[in-house]
Amino acid sequence: MPGENFSRRVARAAAVGGGGGRSYRGQTPLTWYAVLLSICLVGTGLIAYSRYERTNPTVAAPKAVVPPTKANLWQVGLDAYICGKVHNLQAPAIQGEPFSTNGHGVVSIEPGLSSDPAAYSGKNATLNMFLLSADVILTDTSLVLPGHVKTTPTTTTTTTTTSAKSTTTSTTRASTTTTTSSKGTTTSSAPSTSTTTTTLAAPKAKTYKNGQSCEGKPGVVEVEVWSSPSAKTGTIITKDASSLRFKDGQLIVLAFVPKGTSIPKPTSASTINEFLLSNPTGAAPATTPTTTPAVTPTTAAGSTTTASSATTTTSGATTTTKG
Repeated sequence: MPGENFSRRVARAAAVGGGGGRSYRGQTPLTWYAVLLSICLVGTGLIAYSRYERTNPTVAAPKAVVPPTKANLWQVGLDAYICGKVHNLQAPAIQGEPFSTNGHGVVSIEPGLSSDPAAYSGKNATLNMFLLSADVILTDTSLVLPGHVKTTPTTTTTTTTTSAKSTTTSTTRASTTTTTSSKGTTTSSAPSTSTTTTTLAAPKAKTYKNGQSCEGKPGVVEVEVWSSPSAKTGTIITKDASSLRFKDGQLIVLAFVPKGTSIPKPTSASTINEFLLSNPTGAAPATTPTTTPAVTPTTAAGSTTTASSATTTTSGATTTTKG
């Protein structure tokens, strides 16, 4: 009897499983088809996008030109203000260079004057580039200015003594016999000359450091910047001021003063303002072409013949006149 019960159970399970299998096989696998369709659509889209990118390459945008360039001439007002006194930075040795000063508080920035304009253009046009050429050293805590210490003149006296030698010869004639006396040499001394030269010793640099006495108070190194001559207030910089980038018409003062001291604008503010009015675009002056003088031919006989020609162009027509 146990065997019969087991057979019945197997038959019953087979009947149930068979019916369920037929029911499952009768359903459509919509999810599978949906996944397959999605894969096909995504793949087709990627192929189409790849082809478009290949046939239509993206053109890189040109790099932005950062002024000043070799086509610019900028001017900046720059002074040093030390314990209540104004000092103009003197740098006559760098006249005609990309960064130069007239010695009266005006700094000119003209990269085109250099054989390598890029070295002085754009982000390279910094305050420190000019300061180095003017022998000025600026840090967060110190300022070194050249030539602000009085020096004692040095006097040099040179004495020169010259001497001249003369030879005397005497000759005596008697009858037919000629007698020559001994020869002697005399030396006479010319008066000595002396030259006195007074020269000034090279000016010594002066270093100002935070904490040193300035008008009876501890001084600090500050740099104040005005965006233009008409700006009412300036910005005080105490960190990394030497990396300040120049801008046309700026006013800059390197100061060593007690903290909180009001710093005046550079003395060249009005000059900078006039420059901005006369050259609002900051364009460098046009280069004047050089002319070669005409060569005048000379004939063999020494006479001179001059031939000249003038060409005048009007409305596309050219007329040549010889004379």
